[in-house]
Amino acid sequence: MLVRIGLISSGQTARASDGRDGLMGQVDPGDDAIWRWVIHHYRFDPARNERRNVEVSGYDNAAEFESELDRYSKRVRAEISAGTRSDREHVSGMATHPGYRAEQARAHAVRRAMKHSVGLRPLLSDGPLPSNMAVFGVTDEGEAFSYGGVPPEPSPDI
Repeated sequence: MLVRIGLISSGQTARASDGRDGLMGQVDPGDDAIWRWVIHHYRFDPARNERRNVEVSGYDNAAEFESELDRYSKRVRAEISAGTRSDREHVSGMATHPGYRAEQARAHAVRRAMKHSVGLRPLLSDGPLPSNMAVFGVTDEGEAFSYGGVPPEPSPDI
């Protein structure tokens, strides 16, 4: 799926890997309904007053993602070499499956509930947990239960 765009997060006009301006497979990195490849830039975020991975852009296919990741990484490395950026900054990326953000939010809520000794049943029945998290235990009736630990479906071959 290709979409027309005007600006990317850094405020520059997008350029496709073949040199055409404004036409890329760019998508909203926060769209939790689709597979997306997301570029992160570890930098100071003035909105949160901390260093963190800031989402720069998202793509609907791996080829566009890799092309833009390479271009953006080179730009950041050049700015670090020139002394205009902190040497602690770096660029990375990852593919996220549909429902990834919801799983992460659910995992956060489950961890907080466990920390405060709150019942987990409503949180666990709300949807899947991330593949790297599992919760197991015994009910008041003595029945064993477990949730999570199931890997997501493999990414589409786009």
